[in-house]
Amino acid sequence: MSASSVRAPAPDALVFDMDGLLLDTERIARDAFEEACREAGWADPALDVYARCIGGTGEDEGGILRAGYGPEFPWEAVRDGWRRRYHEHVEHGAVPVKPGAAELLSYCLDSGLPCALATSTRAELAQTKLALAGLDAYFPVRVTGDMVRRGKPDPEPYLAAAARLGIRPERCWAFEDSANGVRSACAAGFEVFQVPDLVPPHPELRRLGHTVLCSLHDAIDALRESRGARHE
Repeated sequence: MSASSVRAPAPDALVFDMDGLLLDTERIARDAFEEACREAGWADPALDVYARCIGGTGEDEGGILRAGYGPEFPWEAVRDGWRRRYHEHVEHGAVPVKPGAAELLSYCLDSGLPCALATSTRAELAQTKLALAGLDAYFPVRVTGDMVRRGKPDPEPYLAAAARLGIRPERCWAFEDSANGVRSACAAGFEVFQVPDLVPPHPELRRLGHTVLCSLHDAIDALRESRGARHE
């Protein structure tokens, strides 16, 4: 959907997911998962099962994968190899920033529009990723996976972000890439924009009524249009 199709009221703040939206980490995670599966003797895993983990919490992954692949799935061996490979990538070098992310965050900073982060990643690793990518200064307000009792798709991360910003959820825009993240933000009462990464939104997800954009460049256009309309 193009920005010209967006008719949402101008926001008082923005809340962003991180992995797959701002940072191109999901391909790294997927490749690490496939390599770990092969190492554990589970060749060619069906990625539609893996996709159900995207945007959720680490605590959920074992149950999701065993339910999808069967009880014989070697979860512990895969988990250890998956995490080792992933962390080798993201802790020691900058992950590519997604198209439009830096420009959008710069626009928000220049416009005085508050931004927060709502990520399933724990705080220490989130800081490492953001710092290596040069994005850490944009997010004085953060809600990370180790700060909430219930992660996405539960609304708690987004409700916590709105509370930390001191702004009502309905006055905030949320930006997400995954189905779990979209469900979380919609349930929290945000105006939600999805920029899909590895997995396109299913028809069932689209029934939530959120806006699907091609890139974060479209988000800049949507913001400019909404803020301009506020002053007309």
